[in-house]
Amino acid sequence: MNTNLFVYGTLLQPLTTRVGQYLRGNSELLGDAFVPGRLHDLGRYPGLWYDAGSPKRIYGQVFRLYSPEQVLKALDHYEGIDPATPSQNEYRREEVLANLNLRPTRCWCYVLNHPPDGLPEIFCGNYLDYISGSGLHRDFLDTV
Repeated sequence: MNTNLFVYGTLLQPLTTRVGQYLRGNSELLGDAFVPGRLHDLGRYPGLWYDAGSPKRIYGQVFRLYSPEQVLKALDHYEGIDPATPSQNEYRREEVLANLNLRPTRCWCYVLNHPPDGLPEIFCGNYLDYISGSGLHRDFLDTV
């Protein structure tokens, strides 16, 4: 099983969400990375639309999971993934190709399950930059 996870939103360091702290306690940060696609503001948190052919970049971090099955199960729950109703989930977990230290690296990633039509795009592709100093999403980040 793939042990790498690419994160781009509420699980990023240095955010102090409980789930982010759980991830950091059960993994090793390998470094900053990016994937092709678009980042969107879903109102309280971001969503990634992965597009291998896109010239746009979404910036994040890659973690190596110590116990991938256990950690991914917990993260699936956090991301609201219900295996009984996959088409109704907001996200799906899939393997993507991230650029980590100029090397293509296969990683699990939580991507939007449906096209983000009409959702505002985060044009900078960097969630930390997007929320920095703005107070955006703070109400959600303080509760997770």
